[in-house]
Amino acid sequence: MKLEDLKLYQECLDFEKQVWDLVSTWEGFNKDTVGKPFVESADAISGNIAAGYGRYNFKDKKHYCYISRGYLLKTKGWLIKAKEREMVEAEAADELIEFVEKIHRMLNAYIRSIGRVKTDKPYENRTNYNSTPEVDGNATVTETAAEDSGNSFTATADEFFSSEELTTA
Repeated sequence: MKLEDLKLYQECLDFEKQVWDLVSTWEGFNKDTVGKPFVESADAISGNIAAGYGRYNFKDKKHYCYISRGYLLKTKGWLIKAKEREMVEAEAADELIEFVEKIHRMLNAYIRSIGRVKTDKPYENRTNYNSTPEVDGNATVTETAAEDSGNSFTATADEFFSSEELTTA
């Protein structure tokens, strides 16, 4: 699968465009003090997902996703500041915050999927590939076990969310 086909990446690009469109209307002091770092942190979300997508091992892929998640929350912080300073209308800010939360859920699901062994069984019914057979009664699969066995699979957000959840989230 190509990076451009990853639903999470597409959602990030859509969000970043909305941030760009919003900030590009600002002028002077607002654009320099809040606008520039707001856009930079928003752009870093998809940038780090892309950087991780191109990595060979699971640890590096997850590392860049964690960085992306940090930038996502940093962007949310800039958005909250812009709302408090009345640089963004409350309704528009709330819509963007909902978008951030949707991306956050998708990114967390993507991080969880990195390194999982592809199987037709539900996650709870998978056999364990590491030395600890059961954790709280549920079988577990770790990314290190998947790496060691040579199995690899990276899921898309579509495998964790129904189309209804993605549109209403």
